[in-house]
Amino acid sequence: MRALTEAEFNEWKQHPMTQALMEILEAKRDVLRRQWEGGSFTDYDKGTTALVNVGNVGICRGLAFVAELTYEDYVSEIDDEEQQRTGPEGRRSTD
Repeated sequence: MRALTEAEFNEWKQHPMTQALMEILEAKRDVLRRQWEGGSFTDYDKGTTALVNVGNVGICRGLAFVAELTYEDYVSEIDDEEQQRTGPEGRRSTD
């Protein structure tokens, strides 16, 4: 799969559907924050509270990653994936 150009990426970011999706993601993050502030992720058991909080922090970070994605972040992710597929010497892992 070829990487998007910066112009294509910016066009995608400005597309009405993408903007609508970003609003949904931000609303989901907001709901999680309000639930956390309201104590929804607190349990009588400290271990359960920790696990629930870690899980929801991960969800918030994932939502933020997509909502705040820049072209540089996108290119960095593409580069990281290519390096993982090819390995440190530049050879494909199937070589």
